[in-house]
Amino acid sequence: MKSNSILFSEKDVLFKYNTKNDNYEWDLEFEYNVYGIVRIDNYVFVTTYSNWGKMFTSLVDFTTGEKIWTKEIYLYSIHIIDGLLIYVNKKKRYCGLELLTGNEIFSTKSPFRWSTPKAIVFESNFYLHTKKETQRLNLKSGGFVKTKFPPKIQTRDLGIVLDQFQININNIPAPSDNSASYTGDAGVTYVGAEV
Repeated sequence: MKSNSILFSEKDVLFKYNTKNDNYEWDLEFEYNVYGIVRIDNYVFVTTYSNWGKMFTSLVDFTTGEKIWTKEIYLYSIHIIDGLLIYVNKKKRYCGLELLTGNEIFSTKSPFRWSTPKAIVFESNFYLHTKKETQRLNLKSGGFVKTKFPPKIQTRDLGIVLDQFQININNIPAPSDNSASYTGDAGVTYVGAEV
């Protein structure tokens, strides 16, 4: 979704500013200082950080500036498939939330105990894979099932995967010193119908 608007924050306020018309379209105040912003189409994920070390994520509508929900979570490796937000939490569990309500559908451990899998999304499916094994996530129950990619995609040869919706670098703020570090394969993916 292309726009003439930019988002920026000043302390605990997020602004949407229209560069073409030179005006503010909306502003939204938060309880704590804004620490990170990620936009995926019409969805804006805003991370705030309290003085007591708690992190919160809010979902905001980019067009209207309406806050849809706020939860005491930090999202790693964000994927959106047909109205379901899939992310990894601080305990390295794969979690699924209904995008528009914030209701948790599942929270499940990785099926890989001794290796770090990579995520890939195609055909409205979420996969974790290593060079030896591929698992598909059941989007309703949160369970993983062993599967295979199409024959022309060999997991042992897969390196970096990037589709039209995926970002392969995640900016993770470091709350104590206002700096940022970068990690690869953190990914942001959006797949599916408009919700």
